[in-house]
Amino acid sequence: MFSIDGLVSGFDTTSIIDSLLAFQQRQIDTFNSRKAEVATKQTSFKGVEAQLLTLQSSLGRLNRATASVFDARNTTTTNKDVVTATAGSGAIATNYQLSVDQLATAHQIASQGFSSTSDQIGTGEISFKVGNNAAQTITIDSSNNTLQGFVNTINEQVDDISASVVFDQASNSHRILLTSQHTGAENVINVTNNLDPLEGILPDFTGPAVQPPLNAIITLGSGLGAIQAQYDSNTVDGLIEDVTLELKKADPGSVITIGVEEDVETAKEAVTDFVEDFNSIIDFITEQTRYNPDTQEASPLLGDRSVSTIKNQLLSIVSGTVPGSDLSRLSQIGIDIDARGKLSVDDTKLTSALKGELEGVDPESVRKLFGLNGTSDSSGIRYLGGTVRTKPTNNIPYKVDVTQAAERALVTATNAAAASTVIDSSNKEFQISVDGITSETLSLSEGTYTTQELASQLEKVINKSSKLGVHDVSVSVDGDGHFVIQTEAYGSAAKIEGFTGTAATALGFDGTEIDNGVNVAGKFIVNGVEEIASGTGRILTGDPKNENTADLRVEITLGPADVVAGAEGELSVTEGITGQLNDYIREVMDSESGLLKTVNDSFESRIESIDKSIEQVEELTETKRQYLLEEFAALESVINELQTTGNFISSQLTNLSSLKTGGNK
Repeated sequence: MFSIDGLVSGFDTTSIIDSLLAFQQRQIDTFNSRKAEVATKQTSFKGVEAQLLTLQSSLGRLNRATASVFDARNTTTTNKDVVTATAGSGAIATNYQLSVDQLATAHQIASQGFSSTSDQIGTGEISFKVGNNAAQTITIDSSNNTLQGFVNTINEQVDDISASVVFDQASNSHRILLTSQHTGAENVINVTNNLDPLEGILPDFTGPAVQPPLNAIITLGSGLGAIQAQYDSNTVDGLIEDVTLELKKADPGSVITIGVEEDVETAKEAVTDFVEDFNSIIDFITEQTRYNPDTQEASPLLGDRSVSTIKNQLLSIVSGTVPGSDLSRLSQIGIDIDARGKLSVDDTKLTSALKGELEGVDPESVRKLFGLNGTSDSSGIRYLGGTVRTKPTNNIPYKVDVTQAAERALVTATNAAAASTVIDSSNKEFQISVDGITSETLSLSEGTYTTQELASQLEKVINKSSKLGVHDVSVSVDGDGHFVIQTEAYGSAAKIEGFTGTAATALGFDGTEIDNGVNVAGKFIVNGVEEIASGTGRILTGDPKNENTADLRVEITLGPADVVAGAEGELSVTEGITGQLNDYIREVMDSESGLLKTVNDSFESRIESIDKSIEQVEELTETKRQYLLEEFAALESVINELQTTGNFISSQLTNLSSLKTGGNK
């Protein structure tokens, strides 16, 4: 900054100017102080937003319609060394008695003995096939024609078999051990040997099995009507609905009890997390809006109406009721609100409510007390879920009008099959496309079959396809002896076509058979007003623009014969406490019109306005400073001229005085 301090006058010009501009500087300081205050409030509001996000996360666990914490199940077993169990949300809470009579085992076969692992093996090709899986072929040449090279090649190139070299102490020789990667009686290892015996020794796997392939055998129940079932794996699904058994060892005759019960602890944990997160945001807002009379200090958001609105609305929701539900208040299950606005949990009462042991409280009603839920008066209509756009029904249920039941894809063989069919190497292979996926080449087991036996074999082979995966089918025989193949999936995505291969003719297929499934179709009716819906498979979903049923999802399991004129059922939708909280948080945090955005925009606008004011004062100050500098510079110039003139006059007077004195002399 330009300075003229003491050029002529010796004045401290900078200090004088700073004093003259002190008012403007005080204005700038005041604006900066206001800006810091606004920024502090903005930061505090960001903290409220973070707290709301945390609360929203815990609400999600309680609001979930599918895989709900209220559907979680625990399992127990009286002998974990024999069998363990896990249960899904659809498992019925009860006890089951069973015995594990036999474990599933993998087929193991061994070659003849070799004197050394470096013995040479014949070159050429050798194929391995396990059960109905595709055969895989390896090539043996000079690079891998030793015992160890042979084993390594199998492990690298064959998916269904593992190989190893074992030492047979009895014969003092090395043998190749092949182990199927699949358990079960049907997963037999077959070896097709096309190696050249003139190039080396041929591995011979035709001897007795080291370990036979066996199915797991389970007996459910212990009475005369006990059910015995066999499985090709020691992981058993399907014996008990939505329960998976892991078989550890066989213990014939030993009865084991498998218990399935509600997982109350998981539900309690979710409720407790919600309470803690709710209390956390109440504490945060209280801390940000308090006044300390001892220190006479106010928190950043004291008197802020927006944050008070958020707090009051949260408290209003948790202390409110759930319309259309027998269980309407959190206090009924042991969750109370105190004078400070914080929730507390009566653990004993909550546990009793979740277990169905609290008088007058149905465990299903506990679920309704929290998130968005629905109940139907029809067993063929099941509520699946909704979103923030889905409105509760209150006292008037939504009618569900189904106009088209979902259908699976179904094809019937063009020709009838023989009453008895021989399947051999000439007619056992086929391919099929299910749901748009084409299988690998599949093989029926060789043998003589009745039509029902062949249908069962065909279904089993298709459903074990590695390429088709979960796209299962069912196979049956109609009254005229035609094979019928039907998808497990429903809807337009379900499709069957392209049954080809050497087995096609024996089964009556000519390759032209094709069919697609059909999606469910229907609509919702609200107070006599139709709201449109779209179908995907068995799922009917309300259009996003619907006034009441937007995003409402229901599963329709009704068959074509169940579809009637008018509504097939009624659906009541309730929005629980945490569902209401979630809706409010979504509204507050809406990125376009939410309260948090409005408040933050206000903070940004105030900061921007203060910055502009500071800029204006700084510009004015700088203008005044330049003006004062120019004025003081002019003053110094005048003083300088006056001093020069004074000096000149003084000099002239001195000269005149000298002249006068000389004249007198």
